[in-house]
Amino acid sequence: MTVENLLRWPLEGEAGKSKVDAALRRIFEMKPLQARQFSGDGPVKLSDGNVLSFAWIGELTGQVDIGVAAEPCVSPERAAEWIGAQAAAIEDAHGQDRGKAYRTQRDGNWIEFTTTPATYRCVDSINIYPARPPK
Repeated sequence: MTVENLLRWPLEGEAGKSKVDAALRRIFEMKPLQARQFSGDGPVKLSDGNVLSFAWIGELTGQVDIGVAAEPCVSPERAAEWIGAQAAAIEDAHGQDRGKAYRTQRDGNWIEFTTTPATYRCVDSINIYPARPPK
């Protein structure tokens, strides 16, 4: 599994998102939480050399959140090319820079990744969630 897989697979629809879920469950020791949620802590090194810091799967919501370690750095520009995502700067309610978010939607899923604040140099999280509410 690679960071590129984690970003591209959800673009294949529900089958691709299921591949992400299965891969995360294989590499993380997932702990069950309330309401069919599962969480795993890293670091976990992927076959491309990148490192994941955590994974969270919400079965009821259809959301998946993945932390990406800063070293080695995953280039947001390269990640955006992989999935055709567009960027927007994020500020919190107090005007603090929270990085950039890149988003795209395809085959029923939103795929978003965020970058480190201020420098926007590295991908620091990947978020996958349904474009429509789960059934």
